[in-house]
Amino acid sequence: MNQRPLPALIASLSLLVACSSDSPGAGGGGAGGAISQDGGGGGAGGAASGASSGSTGSGNTSGSGSAQASSTGSSSSSGGGGGSGGASPTPSAGCGEDASQALDQWVAQPDLNIESVDRKWWVWLPANYDPTRAYPVVFLFHGCSSGDNNVPMQRQTGDDAILVRGVGVSSNTCWDTSADGPDVAFFDRMLDAVLQDHCADASRVFAAGYSSGAWLINTLECRRGDRLRAAGSVAGGAVNPRDCVGQVARIFVHDMNDMDNDISGSVVERDRLLEANHCDAELEPVAEEPAPCVRYQGCDEGYPVIWCETSGRGHDRQDALAPAAFWGLFTEL
Repeated sequence: MNQRPLPALIASLSLLVACSSDSPGAGGGGAGGAISQDGGGGGAGGAASGASSGSTGSGNTSGSGSAQASSTGSSSSSGGGGGSGGASPTPSAGCGEDASQALDQWVAQPDLNIESVDRKWWVWLPANYDPTRAYPVVFLFHGCSSGDNNVPMQRQTGDDAILVRGVGVSSNTCWDTSADGPDVAFFDRMLDAVLQDHCADASRVFAAGYSSGAWLINTLECRRGDRLRAAGSVAGGAVNPRDCVGQVARIFVHDMNDMDNDISGSVVERDRLLEANHCDAELEPVAEEPAPCVRYQGCDEGYPVIWCETSGRGHDRQDALAPAAFWGLFTEL
């Protein structure tokens, strides 16, 4: 496993990243490329460059993480939906209510006004949605240039999760990764609405992000670690987190030849999580499926850290690896 040294200035780069367009291309070259929040495609190494991510949002969050999900759904859950390894689900207020939208497809939700901007977002309910079952919730955070540039988790979740996606507010359709910016507030509001309107498990809220979306995950797992149970990222970067709360299980996918978001950014966040989850970084991590993933030893029970380092894929979304790897972690919790 290639573990690179911490770059001297990586902590200062989180708000200076550049977004790139969502056009697939040849993956590539050696390590040490410029760090960006670009939205390369799901093909083989889509590397591109573009406008600034514009992480300048500094307004107060609306519907902040202090707003806790209700666990008093009108009907108890008949199935955890979060895998066999976790505790009993925490049914949300929406349990017992019939589905109010079409199933097995993305359905647009009423706009959410965040800092005077109307935000678009969508929800996917399983084909056999059961309003008495508290489902895990999986948020998808896209790469720059397109709100559709997401890790396709629906290929893995089947009838076992509610999916949620939105569109970033920054330049080039990137996410604002500032600690108290509009996209942290957007996450809060989307989650609150899902818990209110659908039968969800408030204790199993997950997130999967690619590129710019992976940067946002690194912010959320710090600032909203009391609401997220676990997260997976592809090709993210360090955001210099501060005032972190809670604890999350974590899986990283990153290519050593990523020239858009250098792997060193994920190394920084991985090492922070190794410390936060009390893993033993001195012990050799253990290989697990799918390859080339490895799991660190000694982490707090229920809060593993998994590292999947590839080569030759560049800034690819890694759809052949990431969805199954992420869902494997989520379903064990």
